[in-house]
Amino acid sequence: MYFEPYTEYRSHVSKISLRTPDGEEINIEIGPGASFGAEHMTTRLCLRGIEEIFKIKKIKTVLDLGCGSGILGISAKALGAEDVVLIDIDPLAVEEARRNALGNGVDSRIVILNGSLENVRRKFELVIANIVTDELLRMREDIKSLIGDEGLLLVSGISELKKDKALSGFTDIGFSFNKEFIEGGWVAMLLNL
Repeated sequence: MYFEPYTEYRSHVSKISLRTPDGEEINIEIGPGASFGAEHMTTRLCLRGIEEIFKIKKIKTVLDLGCGSGILGISAKALGAEDVVLIDIDPLAVEEARRNALGNGVDSRIVILNGSLENVRRKFELVIANIVTDELLRMREDIKSLIGDEGLLLVSGISELKKDKALSGFTDIGFSFNKEFIEGGWVAMLLNL
């Protein structure tokens, strides 16, 4: 499988602050690298979604699909997920995610894989995918197969112009719309199975 290499290097540390369901503040640092830190709008939208999900429901199993720097999976673990798997097709992103997991003290408590959807053979309560719309839609059936009964899907990487296309692509295969988060022309959607 061919993928385009990352072309932009982020030379600074990204710092984020999250609130646990009981109100405790958690700080996460993502080191320099080529993957998105916390600054990109789609990442921020996903972080808002993850915080909200964990306030409403205790999530035990999470898959961060296309994990990049690992920020979303690391955040899910910090908010209380027990079993977190991060996966990316780019070996450089996987190494970056491993460094960030180590830096945040969760490296021994999450699994980070270099591979694609075909390498995952189990179901999760929550799948997070911050990937461009066309790729999300191309993989939607495979993504659905990884979500357990009454599971959740948090997707971003969707421009407002492609929101309707993305939503209909997922509702056509059995997902229902729960909530959206919008910032700067980008959308994250929380969907239920």
